[in-house]
Amino acid sequence: MSAILELRRPLAELRVQPARWAMSLSAFGFALYGALFYGAAFGAPAWLRLVCAVGLGPAIAFLFRIAHDSGHLCNLRGMRANHLLGRPSILPAYHPYSVWMVLHNARHHAFTNLRGYDYIWTPLSKADYECLGRFGRWRERLYRSAFGTGVYYLYAIWWRQMILGRHTIRARRPDTFLFDQCLVLVFLVLQLGVLALAAGGPGGFVLRVLECVVMPHVTLCWMLGYVSFFNHTHPLVPWLTQRDEWSFHVGQVRCTVHMKVPVWLVFFMTDLGLHGAHHIEPRIPIWRLEEAERRLLEAATTLREERWTWRTQHDILRRCKLYDYDSHCWLDFAGNRTTAPIALVC
Repeated sequence: MSAILELRRPLAELRVQPARWAMSLSAFGFALYGALFYGAAFGAPAWLRLVCAVGLGPAIAFLFRIAHDSGHLCNLRGMRANHLLGRPSILPAYHPYSVWMVLHNARHHAFTNLRGYDYIWTPLSKADYECLGRFGRWRERLYRSAFGTGVYYLYAIWWRQMILGRHTIRARRPDTFLFDQCLVLVFLVLQLGVLALAAGGPGGFVLRVLECVVMPHVTLCWMLGYVSFFNHTHPLVPWLTQRDEWSFHVGQVRCTVHMKVPVWLVFFMTDLGLHGAHHIEPRIPIWRLEEAERRLLEAATTLREERWTWRTQHDILRRCKLYDYDSHCWLDFAGNRTTAPIALVC
C-alpha cells in the first residue's frame, strides 16, 4: 500500500475540480439525455426518432461517467453531495447506485484481478471450462468476442449482479439496496408512462419502448462490457487466486491496461485509455486523468501500455480465452498456451 501512496503523492492536486465545472457537466448530461429521450419518444419523422434513439446510449454512458466519479467522491466536495448527484445520474443506466458502489469500489477496486473477489471478467481455467455443458461453453466463447462483451455485461453483470444481486451483497446494506432498486423501478415505470402518452396505440408503444429503453440500454451494456474487458484483459496482464501472490500494488499497477485511444472517446467510453491512472488514484475525476497519466509515465511508473487498433483488439480477444492460474499464462479454448508465463513482479 505504501508504494501506491508514493505514486499518488504527485497526483494529489488533480483530485480537485471546480464545482461549477462539475455541475455544468451534469447539467449538460441531463439536458442531452432529456432532449434525446424526448426526440426518440415524440419525434414526428421516424428518422428523427431513430437518430435520437442511437444517441441515447452514449448520452447514458456520459451520465454513467458522472455517477462513476461521484461514487469515487471526486465530482463534488463531500460524500453527501456526491451521492446526491450520483444516484440520479446512474438511473438512466438502470443500475442501483449502492449495489454498483459495493461491486465496483469494494470488490473491483479493492481486489483487482483477484479471483473470487473481483467480480467482473474473471477468466475460467481449463478445468472450469471443461465442467461446463455445451451451452455454457458456447456462452463463454460468445462472451470473449467483440460483440459478446456486451452480452456478458447485460446478462452476467447487469441482470445477475446489479438487478438480482447476490444474497451476500444484499445482506451488507439491505435497506439501502432495496431503496436504490425501487428507484430504478420507479424511474422505468415513469419512462413507460411517458412513452404510453407518446404512442398512438399498442404498436407505437412497443416501438417506442424499443427505441427509448431497449436499444439504448443494450448499447450502454455493450460499451461498458467492451471497456471493462480491455481495461483488465491483456496477454501480459495476470489474474491471481492466492492472496499471498496478490497485493494491492500489483492489482492496481500490474493488472490494469493503459489503452491509448482518441481523447474524444473518453467522454462516452468511460475511462478506456486512462484506466491505469484511475486505478492508482480513483479520486481523480475522469476529465483530469490525462494529466495524471502523463505524470505517472514521466515518473517511470510500470503501466501496461497498449495502442488500440483493430489488430490489437483481435489479438487480445484471440489470445485471452482461458487462464492457467498455476503457470500464469493465457490459453485458448483448446487449452493451448497463447502467452509465455507472466511475471508478477512490478
